[in-house]
Amino acid sequence: MSELSIQQVLTSKYRTSQAADKITNTLMEALGLSTKANVARLAIGRSLGLGAFPGESVDSKGYEIPATSLFTKEDVAAWVGLIVTHAQIHGLSKIDTMDSFRSAVKQHWHRGTSLLLEDWENNDQNFERFLELLINRRAELPNSAIRPKKLDTDPARPTPPQDISSMLLKAINNDIGVAVEIKGVLHGPRVSRYKIYLKDVNQLDKLRNGIEKLSLVLNLQHAIPIMNHGDESKTVFLDIPRPNDTWDRIYFQKIDEWVHSFTSDRDKLNVFPGVDVVGTSFSFNLSEAPHLLVGGATGQGKSVCLHALIYSLIMGHTPESLQLALIDPKQVEFSVYSGSPFLYGGTVAVGISESRTRIEELIEEMDSRYESFNIAGVTNIIEARRKGIKLPYIVVFIEELADLVLQDRELENQIVRLAQLARAAGIHLVLATQRPDAKTFSGLIRSNIPARIALRVQKSSESKIILDEVGAENLLGAGDMLVKLSGTSPTRVHGVYISREDIAANLKRPG
Repeated sequence: MSELSIQQVLTSKYRTSQAADKITNTLMEALGLSTKANVARLAIGRSLGLGAFPGESVDSKGYEIPATSLFTKEDVAAWVGLIVTHAQIHGLSKIDTMDSFRSAVKQHWHRGTSLLLEDWENNDQNFERFLELLINRRAELPNSAIRPKKLDTDPARPTPPQDISSMLLKAINNDIGVAVEIKGVLHGPRVSRYKIYLKDVNQLDKLRNGIEKLSLVLNLQHAIPIMNHGDESKTVFLDIPRPNDTWDRIYFQKIDEWVHSFTSDRDKLNVFPGVDVVGTSFSFNLSEAPHLLVGGATGQGKSVCLHALIYSLIMGHTPESLQLALIDPKQVEFSVYSGSPFLYGGTVAVGISESRTRIEELIEEMDSRYESFNIAGVTNIIEARRKGIKLPYIVVFIEELADLVLQDRELENQIVRLAQLARAAGIHLVLATQRPDAKTFSGLIRSNIPARIALRVQKSSESKIILDEVGAENLLGAGDMLVKLSGTSPTRVHGVYISREDIAANLKRPG
């Protein structure tokens, strides 16, 4: 009777040889794959297309990975069937125990990596040709594969992330005292998301209360894991921060791709601040938000976030469908947009006097639009456009709101009026500050600005000012943010990197 079962396969761990482990690392970098398991699947698939193994001895000194990284519940039966059938067809030893199955995985992984490396080199390390070769063999690259840049010419290439499932399991079981199983891991741009199964759901609070201790045990320095509900019963996701050298930076060119992947709709204000923890683009419609508050400590990526939002809007619109009212008391952040045809009023408003004038102009614009709506028998900008009234959306960006509010308290009332009334007129606010406190963001402002973006702050009290809840004090900095839309829980987003030079170069392109 066979001792082999799918459950055993999924709860086991697998190793390859020391030589294959080294080749696996080489292929991870060459092919842009994020984990050893990705390479292992390709290697096993490559080896399964060949006959019996040669008589060489294969050691077991390679890196150990859990089955939940190598297989999924959906595909494990197929992999087991292929490996068992391969042994039967080619007269190899029968695979009916876990030892024999682990041995077969090791041998396929060992043989397949050498063959894949040979394929890569025979195709002159050309990714497109290599991919075509795999497709012709009916193999398939994992979904997490990305098209790599040329090797040895990309000094910023991140170090491949490590799977710390064993260490994490030991820390939770032994140091925190919660009985769990690790059901899988997905490496995102900055954090690794581990799927945790709680054997006793009553220990959930104990796990939650042990998060800071977990950070200490895993030597995460000042970074704190974040726990979220899982996608199955009795599971949670633990997002474990990784060292900076493993981070994937998301560049602004991605915004172009994301914008063009959406059906063009001039009645929407889609913005793309970045990607979520697993690397999927994150966006929202600012016209539905309908106003946004952006706050974070100095140097944590607030200004870059604003530029990403502005760039998203410019890439998705023309000056006829969108105008940007940029208000910059510090007189430095928005100067790169000077001369842009998207500028409302033709200039960036700088200093207190110009800022006050621009806000007064916006209130007049709002009132004028509502008068036009009454005459046309419509109630909002979308209805007006459908009746042929050509009106652009106006998105108002105020950089460092604190400088305005603290120097001119009357401006706060005018900003609140816009927040309360301007939505239907197609005027939307994005307010930003590096000083999130009650003086800057009064309760009246916060209650009328439902959408929030919090970058890293120094204190939990500052997080409460921005998000109405704690959490932003545990972010990683460098554009790591929590985005909270009306009626939703915060979503963790890693911001797109865009420099002033990038903006200046791309503003010259036709809209």
